[in-house]
Amino acid sequence: MTDIISEYGINDDFFEYVESHINCDTSKLLFSKKGQNLTFDLKFAALQIECRKRIARKVPEITALKHFIFPTSLSTEQCTCQEVAQFHATLLKGAGSILDLTAGLGIDDFYISKEVEQLTSVELSPLLAAALQHNMQRYRSNVTVANDDATNYLHQSIAANRRFDAVFIDPARRGQNDKRIYGLSDCEPDVTQMLDLIKAVTDNLYIKASPMLDLSQLVATIPHITDIHVIGVNNECKELLLHLDFTSAPQGRQVAINTINFENNSANPQVLCLTFRSSQNASVEYADSILQYIYEPNCCIMKSAAFAELSCKYDKLLKLGANTHLFTSDSLYQDFPGRAFKVTDTMSFKSKLIKNLSKRYPQANISTRNFLLPAQALRQRLKIKDGGDTYIFATTLLDKEQILVIAQKI
Repeated sequence: MTDIISEYGINDDFFEYVESHINCDTSKLLFSKKGQNLTFDLKFAALQIECRKRIARKVPEITALKHFIFPTSLSTEQCTCQEVAQFHATLLKGAGSILDLTAGLGIDDFYISKEVEQLTSVELSPLLAAALQHNMQRYRSNVTVANDDATNYLHQSIAANRRFDAVFIDPARRGQNDKRIYGLSDCEPDVTQMLDLIKAVTDNLYIKASPMLDLSQLVATIPHITDIHVIGVNNECKELLLHLDFTSAPQGRQVAINTINFENNSANPQVLCLTFRSSQNASVEYADSILQYIYEPNCCIMKSAAFAELSCKYDKLLKLGANTHLFTSDSLYQDFPGRAFKVTDTMSFKSKLIKNLSKRYPQANISTRNFLLPAQALRQRLKIKDGGDTYIFATTLLDKEQILVIAQKI
């Protein structure tokens, strides 16, 4: 493991410099004459400043820690955001021992270690492992860091008869030339080839996976999945978190699907829970017309296709069409997991009023849902500028009628 302290000359002056120059232009700092006589590596100090700026909103608690070291810009870019890491920790609360096979920058481990007795963090990169060890020694006394390959560490654990209450793994989703990859078997390490090794050291495995993966295929191809958490932040789907219980029967199981969307750093995310099997067989009620309110489900519900569950949870909530993932109702649901709008007008897309719509609404936010034109093409046709407080949904009803819904966000 790299001796990060001596390699970069990290000392009290290093941390004081970073703190006092946090709002400075690092390109100017690097060419400043004042930086020529420093006792530490100026480039590495500049990296700390840049990383802290970059993720100040993503992990505010971490960036407030004066002595936390960020080893690389890439690890900072790929790290888990604070709300999601805290959620991961709640799933492991009260556990005795946890093994993280791909620790990276260690944001997940920073929060998981708050909730468990002992955490072992494995990281392949010597530099990342060294930074992780420094950070955990200063801020977390119950974390042991190992600079090792995940597969090798599992073999060592099996030989030593070590077991863990749960194993956590986040396979890298970047390939050659920084290309994004999605399939579990394409990521590094390939967790699908490690299941037997992991099963030998734990009964519970948590896998962070790409939100691009198909839920049905995951359930069909990965044995022992009991829970899939579909996690979003500010209506952007960030990850799927798979829970495998190796003590469960691999066939005939019901899989719980939990959608969790964190909005604007809120401690109370939008949550909807369902079972995969029931979701496959559930039916949806459809609307004959647009009612007083329009509802747009959040990204996690869209991903899980939990439309029937929404209809069941909210009485008299009706879907606009089989392929139109918008809902309408005469009731206002303040806790709806998504966005709600008050309908002010509706019109057929064939109406002559369309030609003069820009006079009534010179500016609006336009969205198309199961419509013949994409949003930008419709905007050009309507000659309406982007923005403002008005929302126009162009969509298709169950009877195939193309309509525009004018609404105000609630």
